[in-house]
Amino acid sequence: MKLRGLSLALAAAGLAWSTPAHAWDELGHRVVARIAWEHMTPAARQNSIRLLQSAPPGSGIAELMPRTGTMEERQREWFVHTAVWADMIRDRDHPGARYAHADWHYVNFFWETGPNGAPRDRPDVPRVGQLIDQMQRISGTLGSASVPDSAEAIDLAWLLHLGGDSHQPLHNSARISPEDPEGDRGGNSYRLAGLYPFNNLHAYWDALTGFAIPWGAREQTEADYVGGIAQTIARRWPQSRMRGRILPGQIEQWSREGLRVAQTVAYRTPRNERASSSYRRLAWAAAEPRIALAGYRLADLLNQKLGTP
Repeated sequence: MKLRGLSLALAAAGLAWSTPAHAWDELGHRVVARIAWEHMTPAARQNSIRLLQSAPPGSGIAELMPRTGTMEERQREWFVHTAVWADMIRDRDHPGARYAHADWHYVNFFWETGPNGAPRDRPDVPRVGQLIDQMQRISGTLGSASVPDSAEAIDLAWLLHLGGDSHQPLHNSARISPEDPEGDRGGNSYRLAGLYPFNNLHAYWDALTGFAIPWGAREQTEADYVGGIAQTIARRWPQSRMRGRILPGQIEQWSREGLRVAQTVAYRTPRNERASSSYRRLAWAAAEPRIALAGYRLADLLNQKLGTP
């Protein structure tokens, strides 16, 4: 279902906007990619599109390019849509399913709440998930002449997605508690009250973007909606304000920042209860700068790796 169609359907049901996807959901990933695109150099954009044009047949990447609009608009939206590809290929019937890797989407740092109520890391429990490892691998080889363009196209598509995943706090966290002695899988087993995405903490945070900034009356297309959100976030959190926080190449630190948000903000809503409007405002205040940083960091990385004419 298209973004606006789903938005209207949920509105009719009395629910806020969301999509049943993963990590900032489809909308969130597209917003991150749109922020990145707007802050990339012309050379980085051109080389990104060149790589996407080299995607292996049957991967499903070529099919994401829109058929209407100017060439500039089509290329921009192709780049933006590609950020969702890694979730699309989770469907075993998708032609690109052979490129799917479930454990690339997250890294679980284990922690618990200490006796004083403060979060306490559990370094004795080894982290699981390859998000950091794969982002480091891709960022180390992207733009290298030694890697075929077809392989780099797959890596670029993954990077666009993982850049968003790494900034969703609950994709970096596994909370140990009496209810979840082996960790809560990024809040997936921390149940809330309500229909999806209000039924568990992870899904709630995935869908934050859409119900924080719903579709406006003046937005005619999905690109308008995504672009409008990207502009709103970039205006509230301009790159100049975030410049000292880009931390180029420090991918593990990006994830650990998300972990701290999960530890200090995400669990401030009671288990098995519906999250309040005040919690929604609190969560969005923490999530919005994460989305801005994800876009700026992706742009910085791609400018470095693909910014040479």
